[in-house]
Amino acid sequence: MPHARLTNPETSHEAAASVKNITQTQQAILSIFERFGAMVDDRLVELYHLKVAGGTAPRASLSGIKTRRKELVVHGLLEDTGDRQVLESGRKAIVWSKV
Repeated sequence: MPHARLTNPETSHEAAASVKNITQTQQAILSIFERFGAMVDDRLVELYHLKVAGGTAPRASLSGIKTRRKELVVHGLLEDTGDRQVLESGRKAIVWSKV
């Protein structure tokens, strides 16, 4: 079940309480953000696959991980920090973080 830190704003606690059915994949993604902080999708996918290899997350495709991250944004548990990181490709990527 999602939860917010005691130091998070009231809206974070409300968002966490509103999510009833969180998937194992979504929970694994949240745990990555809790442990490592803000990151771009490329880093999230890399860390997620390490969890899969370690047996602590269900298998998921690149697009599946990004879709589950987007769902967490819609639920108010992750957010766009407003920062952008330049990838190896030269493109800018959104830096995401837990609310």
